[in-house]
Amino acid sequence: MNYAHRFHAGNFADVHKHLVLTALLMRLSEKPSPWFYLDTHAGEGLYPLANLSPQGRNEFESGVAPIFQAPIDNPVVRTYQALLHRFNPEATLACYPGSPLVAAALARTGDRLVATEWVPERAQTLRGNLARGPVNVHCRDGYEALGAFLPPREQRGVILIDPPYESMRETEPLLRALSRALARFPHGIYLIWHPGVDPAFVSGLRRKLQTLGDVTFLDWQTSRRQGLRGSGLAVFNLPHGLAARLDQVWQSLGGIYATTLGPVEFVQTESPKKRMTGRIRKMLP
Repeated sequence: MNYAHRFHAGNFADVHKHLVLTALLMRLSEKPSPWFYLDTHAGEGLYPLANLSPQGRNEFESGVAPIFQAPIDNPVVRTYQALLHRFNPEATLACYPGSPLVAAALARTGDRLVATEWVPERAQTLRGNLARGPVNVHCRDGYEALGAFLPPREQRGVILIDPPYESMRETEPLLRALSRALARFPHGIYLIWHPGVDPAFVSGLRRKLQTLGDVTFLDWQTSRRQGLRGSGLAVFNLPHGLAARLDQVWQSLGGIYATTLGPVEFVQTESPKKRMTGRIRKMLP
């Protein structure tokens, strides 16, 4: 596997991930106190969409392209679309903003953002793409950054862990670093992306994630049988009520992806503990 950002920018997994990230940061911005954002595998930040894939497949055509101009009446989707148009002011889809630029566009005065990228050339490009933004870029290991920057002084925020999964052993450092991060900053919102490729890989990773705490899984599943079959997000400490808000996002997308991806399904699975808590609350007077 190799899901380096530059090879897959603007595909349906990016749309999935960035809609959730947009919803999370919008939710945090409902309160006036500042929030913190940490991107552990930030990439280059901004990607031209012409001939991105070495295999000649432009994945954005079945990802960001269908949603770019679609008339969708949902506040999260509209905010995401406004971000896309901010980076494509000619109303032609020419480039795609990665996670650090999405977060920077949503940040308010006083919010603090840190992006880490291990590859020096990519970190330098990221600095250039964020030259006018409020993001501090560090060329360092993303997992080590979890120990360096947590807990944040803001005491609330989002941590995005989106590694390239160049090896099946990627989950080992991910789980070790995430376990330490949760111990240091237990109330942070952790967003971990993984590809939906091998079912055994996905189920194994999720079993291990469930041992670390209350986690919600948000899936975008397609009918594909090869390549990237789906996009998975594991969210620790998903804010109360946001699952319902995201469900409205998925409903608003309707059938706009049916012609490009085939049948798609959005699945949200909360931890058993959260589901039990919900039942108990309903029983209270």
